[in-house]
Amino acid sequence: MASARRTLLPRARRVAVARDPGLGGGNLWQTALTHSRDPDAPLVVADPPIPGVDGAPRAEFGIAALCSLADAWSSWYLAQGVRPRDRVALYMEDSFEEHAHLAALAQLGAIAVVVNGRLPGEVALGLMRRAGAVGLYTDAAHLARLDGAEKELPSLRWAFTRSEVGGLSGAVLPDRARYRHSDSDPIFLCHSSGTTGNPKLVTWTHGQGVAGPAFRLSTQPEPDDSLLLCAAPLSHGAAIAVTFFALLAGLPMVALADRSAAGLSRAAARYRPTTVFAFNHALAELALSDVDPEDFDSVRDWINVGDSAHEVHMRRLVRFGHRDIDGERVPGSMFHDILGSSELGWAALRRTTTADMPSVPRHLGRPVAAMKVAVLREDGSHADPDEVGMLGVRGDSVTTGYWNDSDTYHRSRLSGYFLSGDLVRRTARNEYFHVDRVVDAIPTAGKTGHSVLMEDTLLLALPEAADCAVVAGVDAGATVPVAVVRLRDSDPDTGAAAGLLARANSALVAIGQPPLAALEIAVTDDHLPVGATGKVLKRRLREKYRDLPAHLATAPHAAAAGHVRPWGQAAETLRQIAEDVVDAEPGQVSLADGFHTDLQMDSLQKIELVTRVERAFAVRFEAEEAAGTEALADVLDLLARRGVVAAAPSGGA
Repeated sequence: MASARRTLLPRARRVAVARDPGLGGGNLWQTALTHSRDPDAPLVVADPPIPGVDGAPRAEFGIAALCSLADAWSSWYLAQGVRPRDRVALYMEDSFEEHAHLAALAQLGAIAVVVNGRLPGEVALGLMRRAGAVGLYTDAAHLARLDGAEKELPSLRWAFTRSEVGGLSGAVLPDRARYRHSDSDPIFLCHSSGTTGNPKLVTWTHGQGVAGPAFRLSTQPEPDDSLLLCAAPLSHGAAIAVTFFALLAGLPMVALADRSAAGLSRAAARYRPTTVFAFNHALAELALSDVDPEDFDSVRDWINVGDSAHEVHMRRLVRFGHRDIDGERVPGSMFHDILGSSELGWAALRRTTTADMPSVPRHLGRPVAAMKVAVLREDGSHADPDEVGMLGVRGDSVTTGYWNDSDTYHRSRLSGYFLSGDLVRRTARNEYFHVDRVVDAIPTAGKTGHSVLMEDTLLLALPEAADCAVVAGVDAGATVPVAVVRLRDSDPDTGAAAGLLARANSALVAIGQPPLAALEIAVTDDHLPVGATGKVLKRRLREKYRDLPAHLATAPHAAAAGHVRPWGQAAETLRQIAEDVVDAEPGQVSLADGFHTDLQMDSLQKIELVTRVERAFAVRFEAEEAAGTEALADVLDLLARRGVVAAAPSGGA
C-alpha cells in the first residue's frame, strides 16, 4: 500500500475540511474527493476484496475510484426506483462493500439500513420491518437465511443479491440526481448490539454523523507513516465513523472483515498498521492468543471502542509494538480505551494506558472535549463526586432518535443528556470509573453487586481465566451473583470450579463487592453466549440461573458457595417455601407452626418441603434428621448447625 505521505492532509488542510460548510455524511465521499491531495493514490484496502465497477474483485481504492463505485451504485439504485427518504436494507457478509452502498444511497437522499450480517434472520427481518425498507441488497447465503420471509414484509418491493445485479454501468451520477441535504436529514440507520433485548435502529443524520470526525480532524493529526487497521464490525456505527474520518483526513486504512486473532495477526503482519481499531472482544481474543510479537511490531496505538476493555487484556497488548518518546523509539505501545456506542456517534470518555502505568480497573479516563458528560441521579440532578449514577452524554454527535421508536428514545433522555445505559462514578479530579450497565446491576440482600467491576476483579485474580461474565441468579427468591468463567485450558476437571470460587470470593470481598453464590466453568460456546457484535448476552444467562439450585444440580462444572445466610433471611425463605407447599396466604405460616398439627401437612408435602429446602440451601439432610423435624424452627436449627445459616438473634426467635 502506498505511503500516507501521498494522501494524509497537513493540519491546515484538515482544519479547512472540518470547517467546510458543505461537509456532511450524505456527501462525505465527494467532499473527501474535493479536498484530496492525490485522488488516485491508494487510500482504502478492502480485505476481503469487494466488486469494483466492472464486477471484478478489487482490494485497493483511491478516493476517486471509491466515488466512481458509489456513482455506479447510485445509478443502479435509481433504476430500481429508489428515491429520497426510501429505506434500503443491507444484509450481507461483513465487508467494505456495505460502505459503498451506504455512500451510494446517501447521494440519492435515500437511507441505508445497515444490518450486521451475523444477526439471525428473524432479528434482521424485525429491523427491516421496523425501518419500512423498500428494498434489500444481500448475498445468497443471507437471503437463504431469511428463508423467503422477506416476501412477507409489507413495504419491501424488491430484493437482489450481488450475483443477480450483473455488471454496473459505470455511469457518473448526474448533478441533478444528487440530493441536497440539510443537517437534520437522515443518511443511514445502524443498530445497537441487542445484548439487553431487541436491537434498536439508531438514526444518523447528515450533520450529526460527521460531528465526531470533524472534531478529530481539527484536534489530532497523525504522523506521516500512519496506517489504520479497522477491525471493528464494518456495519457498526463506530466503523462507519472512523471510516468517515479516514477518508476526509486522507489516512490510509485497511477495512478488515476477519476479526479473529488469526485474522488480526495475518493483517498486521501483511499491512504493518500503526493503529489497530477494534471492539473489546476481538482485542481480548488477541491478547489471550499465542501471537508472534513481530506481527505487531509496527503498532503504536490500540483503540478499543464500545464496551470498556478489561485491564488484564490491555496489559498484555501494550507489551507489543512501540511508541515514540522525544523522537526515540521505545518498546511498548499505547492502549486507548474509549467509551462509546452506536447512539453516541463518537467517543465520550477516553483513557490511555502504557505498560509502565499502574493498574486501575474500570478507569474510563476523562471526557473527550467534543462531549459534555455528567453523572446523574434518577431525578436528573448531578451526583456528588464518587457517588454512583447514570452516565449522561451531550454533544453534536449524539443520535437524534431511534427510528420508529420515539418512546424508547425519550425514555433515554434526562435533563438534556442522553443516557448511555452505564453506571459510573466521577472523582473530584473529573476522572470517571465504570461501575456497571444499568440493566446488569445485581441487587442482593446485602448490597448491590456491580457486574463489570466484579468481572475485572475476577480476571485479575484468576490468571487461568480467559473471559468471564457475572450475572444475577435467583436462589429461593433471593437475588445472588453468579459467575461463568471460560478457562484457557479447554478441558477443565470437574472439581476446578470450587477452587476458583474460593479465590474469586476472596478477591470480591476485598473490594467490597458481594461474594458469588456459584461459579460455573464454560466448556461450550453456549455456556458463555455472545451476540452479533461479540458481547456476552447476559439476559440469556440470567434466564439460565433463574432457579440456581435446580441448575447446579445438573451442572458438573459448577460449584456453589458455602456462605452463611443471615438468620432472618433464611427464616423468610423457609416461610415462603412452606406457604407455597401448603398453598397458604403470605404471612399465615410461622416458624413455630407444627407441620402436622397446625399446617395440616401430609407426608408427601413434608417430603416436598424438605426437598425444596435442600435445593434452596445446597445441603443434604439425613433421613433421620428430616423425620425428626416438627416445625420450621427445627429446620432452621438444622441449617444453623450445618453452618449455612447464622445463629438465631440473641433473645431467641
